[in-house]
Amino acid sequence: MTGVEELTERQAARLHRAFQREQRHGIVLATRARLVALGVLLGWVLFLDGKATDPLPYITLSLLAAIGLGTWALSRTRWFRPWMLFAAVVLDHAIITAVMAAPITVGDEVVPQALALHTVWFSSFFVFIAGAALAQMPGLVVFSGVAAALCWSVAVLWILNQPGTYAMSQPPLWGDRPAAEVVRLMTDPHAVDLSGWFSQVLFLLLVSLTLAAAVKRSRTLVATQVATERERANLARYFSPEVVDKLAAKDSPLAHPQTRTVAVLFADLTGFTRLCENAAPEQIIDLLRGFRQRMEEAVFAHSGTVDKYIGDCVMATFGLLSPSARDPAAALACARAMQVAMQDWNRLRRAQGLTPLGLGIGVHYGPVVAGDIGGDRRLEFTVVGDTVNVASRLMHLTRELRADIVISGEVAEAARSVDGETALAGFSRLEAMSLRGREGLVAVWSRRLPEAAAPTAAA
Repeated sequence: MTGVEELTERQAARLHRAFQREQRHGIVLATRARLVALGVLLGWVLFLDGKATDPLPYITLSLLAAIGLGTWALSRTRWFRPWMLFAAVVLDHAIITAVMAAPITVGDEVVPQALALHTVWFSSFFVFIAGAALAQMPGLVVFSGVAAALCWSVAVLWILNQPGTYAMSQPPLWGDRPAAEVVRLMTDPHAVDLSGWFSQVLFLLLVSLTLAAAVKRSRTLVATQVATERERANLARYFSPEVVDKLAAKDSPLAHPQTRTVAVLFADLTGFTRLCENAAPEQIIDLLRGFRQRMEEAVFAHSGTVDKYIGDCVMATFGLLSPSARDPAAALACARAMQVAMQDWNRLRRAQGLTPLGLGIGVHYGPVVAGDIGGDRRLEFTVVGDTVNVASRLMHLTRELRADIVISGEVAEAARSVDGETALAGFSRLEAMSLRGREGLVAVWSRRLPEAAAPTAAA
């Protein structure tokens, strides 16, 4: 089994567990709905039978309530299994069928059995089919409809075979009969209307299939929504809220490798290695959390993308999704904002008696290749290419040049063309220099805050 297949299976298992939780919540809701419906039926029975001469309806309603409460109680235990819901459906419909098959008495007199087919019990089938839909199981809804149709058919056939009961002629044969004859047959308490029975079975099945389709669609919508929210949550780890909205509005914007011109920024803590020598693990984790939180706030504030974190280093890109002429200027503004955030953080650290930290930032602008990189078990969307390598080298130059921000000539020219000379305030142009592992010279600009502690090579 490949890593992708394992990941798919784990996602399916998580979704299955989520639906199981929803099914248990649905059982609770179905139990409440059942008790309310049975309470209404009890009130109706009391209204029709004020003297409570027939105990059967009250026994029936009590049994149906007990089945609902028993199913709810089982659903809260480790012994619960989904098949128990199907068993409860069978019990519900079987009890209703048994009630219709029982003799009907008014006072001390037994009335024709066929009248049982005109009582409220047939309508109760729909109540229990609707209750099955609340369990979020399409199969259970269909099963409930089929079970109701079969139980209703059993009741009709049972009554049809009782003495004095007969089947009413079918509607196609009524054409030659007088209207009075048709009315007499339809109102005969001993007649069983087979066409009505067929229609009722048909409606039971249609209602259950319609509800099952609604439940299926609901499950699909939930699964889609869960997947969408998970994707948005994952995107929000790397992109600003505005960029996440743009991504969500597009169909697979990152599906295939692409070449794009972007600004790449690397920011690395200086002094972190030395600090880790004597710091407790909790302090190191807290420091990294504080660093990453501040860096991503600056990146997102300038519509950038957090490409990755590498220990105490962050890599960000600008213009990956929606390239514009402002991307280098945005990256440069982000670098300034990062340094301001570090100054504020260092003031807080000094007040707490902690060692201040430095930050070295390198920025370059040029073409990159963007796409998913990795194996079956782990994929990472990132950018690669010479532009990335140059930005990383410029970041390392901050130690050698005793600067806090080092940018390439491409960034400087592009930012100046957008924001004018103010974009390079505080920066000095240096002689073009070669970078480790790369042929040719690179035009370099650097900036050093007077009050900032100069980064050292040992950091």
